[in-house]
Amino acid sequence: MKPRSGVFAFLLIFLTSCTFVNHLSFDGMEIGAWGPIDNNISNPEGQIFLSQAGSPEEKIKVDLIKQNNKYQAYPVEPLIAGEIYQLVLEGKSKPVVDNIHIRKSCIVYLVQSEEGLTLWKKCPDANPFQITKPDEAIEDFSVSRSGELIFYTKSNDQGGNEIWQMKPDGSNRKIVFNCGETDCSDLELDSFTRKLVFRQQSLTPQIGLLDLQTGNLSYLDGYGSEFSLSPDGRFLSLLDDESGKLTIINIVNKNQIIVQSGNGLAGEWARDSLSILFGEMEFWGGIPGVKVNEMEIPSGEIKPILFDPNQELEFYQPRYTKDEGVYLASVRLRSTGASRQLWLLGVGAEGIKQITTDPLFHYSLPSWSPDYSELVFQRFPLNKSDGQPQIVVWNQNSDSFRVIAENASRPVWLP
Repeated sequence: MKPRSGVFAFLLIFLTSCTFVNHLSFDGMEIGAWGPIDNNISNPEGQIFLSQAGSPEEKIKVDLIKQNNKYQAYPVEPLIAGEIYQLVLEGKSKPVVDNIHIRKSCIVYLVQSEEGLTLWKKCPDANPFQITKPDEAIEDFSVSRSGELIFYTKSNDQGGNEIWQMKPDGSNRKIVFNCGETDCSDLELDSFTRKLVFRQQSLTPQIGLLDLQTGNLSYLDGYGSEFSLSPDGRFLSLLDDESGKLTIINIVNKNQIIVQSGNGLAGEWARDSLSILFGEMEFWGGIPGVKVNEMEIPSGEIKPILFDPNQELEFYQPRYTKDEGVYLASVRLRSTGASRQLWLLGVGAEGIKQITTDPLFHYSLPSWSPDYSELVFQRFPLNKSDGQPQIVVWNQNSDSFRVIAENASRPVWLP
């Protein structure tokens, strides 16, 4: 169920039969669309759910994640950006009610200049904001699911790079790990455990796991690229650089699931972390093609999602949508050459809506806003030798497009 919009979206968060200690007033605080909502809950008991005022029968699950003997509450559905919610804590004592503001989601992306790569942010009703300077030599970046932090790598004086963190406005910068003579990349933060996963390129490539609270560093078995953590932080997916196989690593017990895929065919985790989309190379009569599968976690059961028996369509960068059974993908029609267009698709090759239609552009790296109302992506002109990538936003409600950045790449939403 999607929360209804309005000037005030009064969302009641009921935590029944719970004990609350040292409650701090959250009245007027601002959080991202995915929370966390509260971190002062201890000894939770009974049902925990979300409910809109006037619709108590419509329950929305809340995930409680334990942190240092306290719990953080995360909504399993995104809260509406720009709205004000009511946080109601019901326990053995009198309920506590606070008004909480949900900040508007922004887009973070890289811009290429003669001096180097810089990190920018574009928020609604505001001009683009440059977060980093060219002399910082940004190489890679990642945003946290909570929207509170941005991580990035930049060169050090040892021939490698180092990992830094900062707030979305560029403040409170600090180094979290010096990679020495090696290069670190593919940054992924588990907002629940405050652990940062990254790829460390050296003579013996490794998967680093850095605890940001203690500073302890450990390593996981395996190696690859295109890292992606499940939203609950329990699983890491990656593509093996040599075999192109998809590997799912359980970070808790270190168990692995390995299946056929292909370089550049990574997909996306479902919001509930119970499944993942990925591409797989297939051959019919010697002709290569690309289909999309869905794997259930942790069983490893696989079922085909997007496929074309006629081998005319190839599917890349699959994404989930807010509607069950509807998927987003960058689709290549063999007869039109290298161009890939963005489509909303049903199971098989059912065309629900073609979002982009210009064969002179290549569309890639789609990213949904937390409420799925807008899609940001990168496009590149195929008919210009000196063409530059652009960042474009598609509004699903109005079916309109707007270009927000030139000579820019790798857009992601910051909740």
